Amino acid sequence: MTKARLAAALMAALVASACGGPVSPSNNVDEPPFSGSVQPFSFGPIHTFNVPNLGEMTVTVTSITPGNTFLGVLYGQPAGNSCGVIQSNIVSSSNLGRTALSGSIIIKGQYCVQVFDPVNSVGAPLSLPQNYTLQVRHP
Repeated sequence: MTKARLAAALMAALVASACGGPVSPSNNVDEPPFSGSVQPFSFGPIHTFNVPNLGEMTVTVTSITPGNTFLGVLYGQPAGNSCGVIQSNIVSSSNLGRTALSGSIIIKGQYCVQVFDPVNSVGAPLSLPQNYTLQVRHP
């Protein structure tokens, strides 16, 4: 009976190690920076990336030019010709370099980020096109 329990415990340990658990945020990887442009009343391009592990992810807006404005940023999973929203936020030019979005990756696979004109949230559209750069860190 003891050998059977030991064998079962060993098998459970092997299965658990094969599945892999969440990756520590200190071991996250940086995607190459994503850049693009967003027009007034519109969305910028969809930037996709693959997440091979479970854990925490972050999105940081590192530049907005010409700036002095607000931009919406979202992350999600690709859905046809769009980025199916998991989370979104509004950032200002004064918040550059700070985490704009963070969340848990509970399903490995393809994800996306996208920037948009937050006209419905801030009440006024962008006054002119804005160029941006994003940094994505994920497990």
